[in-house]
Amino acid sequence: MEGLPLNPQLRERGGYLLEVVRTAPTYRLFALPGGGVKRPALVGDLENGSSIGAELWRLPIETVGSFLQGIPAPLGLGTVSLADGREVRGFIAAAGCVDASAQDVSKFGDWRAYLASE
Repeated sequence: MEGLPLNPQLRERGGYLLEVVRTAPTYRLFALPGGGVKRPALVGDLENGSSIGAELWRLPIETVGSFLQGIPAPLGLGTVSLADGREVRGFIAAAGCVDASAQDVSKFGDWRAYLASE
C-alpha cells in the first residue's frame, strides 16, 4: 500500500497507484503471524465476509515476473471482486492456507486502520 514498508517493491518496478477501492463484501482480512514487516492476507468468505479497503495499482508487464517471485506463501495473485462490480487481479491468500494464529482484522475495514490501532 502507498507509503507502507513494502511499497518500494512496486515503485522500483514502475508501479503506480490508480485508485483507492473497496472489495465486494465477500472477504475477510487477516494479519499474518511472523516477524518483520506485517503482512495482510485477504481471504474470500461468501458467508461472513465484509467489504475491505484496498488500492488498485498498475505494474508494467515486463516487471510482473520479478514482483511475483518475491511474494511469500500463503499470499499470491488472484481475482478480487470489487464493490463496484469490477474484477481485478490482486493479492489474495490461498484458501485454507492462512495459519490458525493469524488475527482476523476485518472489523477495521482496511489494513491502514488496523495498523493505526496497534
